[in-house]
Amino acid sequence: MRILFSATPAYGHVLPLGPLMRAAVEAGHTVALATSAGVRDEVGPELAAEVEFLAVGAMPMEFSEDAARRTGADPFHPGPELIGEIFGGSRVDLGGDETISLGREWAPDLIVAEMFDAIGPMVAADLGIPWYQVGIGPATPAVITEIERAAASRYRDAGLDSVEPLGYIDPCPPQLQDPEWSSRVAVLSLRTQAHRRPRDMAFEVPAFADPAKPTVLVTLGTIFSDPDVLDTTVGAMAGHEVNVIATVGSSMRNPAAGDDGSRPSRRPDGVEVHFVPFVPLGQLLDRADLVVGAGGSGTVLGALAHGLPMVLWPQGADQPINAARAAAAGAAITVDSGDEIFPAVRRALGEGTFRDRAQAAAAENEARPSPADVIKEITQGPIAG
Repeated sequence: MRILFSATPAYGHVLPLGPLMRAAVEAGHTVALATSAGVRDEVGPELAAEVEFLAVGAMPMEFSEDAARRTGADPFHPGPELIGEIFGGSRVDLGGDETISLGREWAPDLIVAEMFDAIGPMVAADLGIPWYQVGIGPATPAVITEIERAAASRYRDAGLDSVEPLGYIDPCPPQLQDPEWSSRVAVLSLRTQAHRRPRDMAFEVPAFADPAKPTVLVTLGTIFSDPDVLDTTVGAMAGHEVNVIATVGSSMRNPAAGDDGSRPSRRPDGVEVHFVPFVPLGQLLDRADLVVGAGGSGTVLGALAHGLPMVLWPQGADQPINAARAAAAGAAITVDSGDEIFPAVRRALGEGTFRDRAQAAAAENEARPSPADVIKEITQGPIAG
């Protein structure tokens, strides 16, 4: 079977599809990923080598600025309506027709699209083939409604009728999912996992002088990793008996932020800090006792899969939702400012309930269907005949 995966061109949207793509390749399917050429060099090494990269569409800064220009809203603090215009409007305007043409040429049998992607479903509608939607974090029905609303006029312009997915593939442990949420299509549970390459990459973090201290992983992700926020977050470790690994990341606000893993940064007195460039999150979580971050879905789901408690300072996008759900699950403490990080870290390390809740989520997650199980179900189910 030929399976086309479609995703917004950003780490946090592409990488959650990685385990499914790898499982599809291992099951003998022909697999391609449709997303912008601008992320080819970054995400290509993170995926199975057999995945064909179909370069198409605009990059996030381009379609976010387009939507902001049309609406006058701040793309770094978007509400559901602006998110709808970004993903269901501007991104489709700047890449939908091209992707539809490419889809006709590649001729998939099945589309798998992440939850913010409005282009893959249009390709499925154009070709008259089934598709599945994949969650990348807790369900956000208000946001998805706005994306669908914005995309509706683009369907009309293309002479297409929107088609519901055959199912929603949900990687979100029940502790993290909104208990009020219900899906209008069938839900297929998926075991979540922190991102890893098919083979772990080689990277070295110098040995800590006192390896017995707890290790705190500070990571703000790849979109909101603002240098000033990173400095404040790392600086808040001062006074704690911890070791710190901090990811430099990259940032839409400051694209050069992650170019130099040794970038000078605030180093709190008495705390040993090692800065690292991009490393697959799973490898970093292997070394951590606590995660301090902004609340990106990859970080939150990955930390829970590893049974690690969190301190989360949301910066934008879906991070407030993810952080609130992690806190409701009892596995995280959320803060509203850098000043609140110090006492939150003390609580998260000192009160065992946060780790207990995180480990309970990890145990339940481990019992969920694997990516291979899900690929088998969606390729041997209703579409097989």
